Amino acid sequence: MTSATQPSLEVQRQELRTRLQAQRRLIAEQLSIGSSASQAFPRSLTMRLLTKRPQMIVKALGGLVGLLRLR
Repeated sequence: MTSATQPSLEVQRQELRTRLQAQRRLIAEQLSIGSSASQAFPRSLTMRLLTKRPQMIVKALGGLVGLLRLR
């Protein structure tokens, strides 16, 4: 049922896989995931915030506790 002009499913799968890999590389470059700074610990934005700005977290938690006490 496949026509002679249509590539086989295996060829289509390989072409799609190649395109997806290229797209992922492009996205990684745009997000600069490949840089050494991004690979450093901690990788998650939340953990970076917690470890690099603890005074901000303490203020935020203090404000939240203050709001909860008013109720």
